Amino acid sequence: MSTSTNSTHSGIYQGFQDILEFFNLSRQQCPKGVRIKRNRGTIQLDITNDPETGGRKQRGCNCQFTPEGIRKAVDKAWLVHKSLDGQFQSVSEWLDWYKATILDESKVPMENDLITYRQVFKEMEDDYFNGVHKNTKRKRSRDLASDQSSFKRCFLTVFNKVTDWDVYVSWEGIKEALYSPLQDGSSPVGHKIFKDRYYRLRQVAERARCKKALEKMEKIDPTQTVFAESQSIDLDTLLGLLDKERNTDYGRLTDNNARDGWCWVSAMCALYGLRPSEIAAGQNLTKDITVDGITFPAISDSNNIELVLVIGEFTCFGSSTKTGQRLAIPMSKDKALINRLGIHNVCLPITEPKNPAGFNRNHRQWLTNHNWGFTQALAFRYLANQLGEMNGIPQEIRARSFGHSVTVNDSKYKKRRNLATELGILTRHQKQPLPLDMAKQALTNHGINPDLPQIKAILRVIYQLDD
Repeated sequence: MSTSTNSTHSGIYQGFQDILEFFNLSRQQCPKGVRIKRNRGTIQLDITNDPETGGRKQRGCNCQFTPEGIRKAVDKAWLVHKSLDGQFQSVSEWLDWYKATILDESKVPMENDLITYRQVFKEMEDDYFNGVHKNTKRKRSRDLASDQSSFKRCFLTVFNKVTDWDVYVSWEGIKEALYSPLQDGSSPVGHKIFKDRYYRLRQVAERARCKKALEKMEKIDPTQTVFAESQSIDLDTLLGLLDKERNTDYGRLTDNNARDGWCWVSAMCALYGLRPSEIAAGQNLTKDITVDGITFPAISDSNNIELVLVIGEFTCFGSSTKTGQRLAIPMSKDKALINRLGIHNVCLPITEPKNPAGFNRNHRQWLTNHNWGFTQALAFRYLANQLGEMNGIPQEIRARSFGHSVTVNDSKYKKRRNLATELGILTRHQKQPLPLDMAKQALTNHGINPDLPQIKAILRVIYQLDD
């Protein structure tokens, strides 16, 4: 005889028979496919289509055979029923959910897979120096100043925006580094520095598996919309500046030597389209050099009319060049222009920077100190590109000589045109070969139809066109 209070009167179950009666009633409240089953003093879930087995399986649900345990078990049966309706993509995900939600194992200590900024930064640094130069495929070295400089410029400047390296990677820390103001206090958004930070910090978030940061960054547009003013120089201005400087006595030998050196570097940049530091990697500046059985005369040789420059992988001060070893040709072979630029009078500045940026910075500083009106070394490369174009040198050859792709030459260099240079070259060098389109226009201007069969045949031979 039961000693409990009658369940129909109070809803309180104290004896075994009352609890069993409540259990049987509760089973009817379970969803189809997931029922509760008594297993001595505990309750299990009887799952008809268990994800792990594909068939029937009974699983524990961490509920005791008590009125409260029965109620919890029914609730959990409904949770499992809902979880089987396409909520999870894999069995492992479902099992993890079951352990955490149904078995209440979420309180079990988990492995700490959080990672600090310092750990991520160390991994990225090691990967960088264990890798190879992207252009030359040379193994990077911590002992090479140019590699150290590249790492600092591309990675460390971003890492240093994180205020505390010994905390776990989080969206808050990444956000602070990403939006850290520029030196003038303005927002970095839209600047190249913001784009560089974004992609570098995204790497950090990916390595740390910081889901929140990745979700937030997915909504950010890092596109550069703010650009520095593009500087350019025309040939007449350059020649005038060179004449003025070379006719100026600065009194001290060191100043005059610096004048001669940086004027010559500027002239070389303009004629060959070189980066300043690449000139310091010239291997045949003052002596002939033989490579693969081919002898290249010295640039200083006044009888050298081809003026092919052999650029090595390393500069004279031990830094690596951006593109490794290559050949470069002058964008004009006009002897009067070459003599005016002073190309044969080789005069490499005496400087010992520890990286190419130091050499380039010294050149830029000299231009600033002597009021040349511009400081961007790219202005010389753009001038050289126009010289080559106006002298009929194909774009593929110009790009190869400059050490970049045709795409770069077409998308960036051709867009920055200096009209004074273009006009000056056209009027000064009318006897130089013309590009195909200009040649057709010149024929038209002289009353000759370039579409005549005989003329088209001549153009095909001269410009090596396909039929």
